[in-house]
Amino acid sequence: MAQTSGLIGRDTVVKGNLSGSGDVVVRGRVEGTVSLRDQLTIEPEGKVYADVEIENLDVHGEMSGDIRAGDKVVIAATAKVVGDIKAPRVVIQDGARFKGSIEMEVKLPEDI
Repeated sequence: MAQTSGLIGRDTVVKGNLSGSGDVVVRGRVEGTVSLRDQLTIEPEGKVYADVEIENLDVHGEMSGDIRAGDKVVIAATAKVVGDIKAPRVVIQDGARFKGSIEMEVKLPEDI
């Protein structure tokens, strides 16, 4: 896991495109698009209204938008997520609220 390279604080609103590498933690609000090579963590007080392309996503707060992850998406018990998810691994914890579809790429033995 890469070092945390960004923190979007509670009183911060980011509108537009957020891109780069390194881990980003959202405690504020992000609107637009997010494209990161590493980890995005949305804290319980965080809100993301964006389409997201990421390696790993961990949602504890609120998210609205489509998600495309290279590795894993975790939707915690405190999370509210609206949007479609495409990722090899998806974890939805008991108590989480989710509305959308999930597409998981599965490698069959003949694909290996």
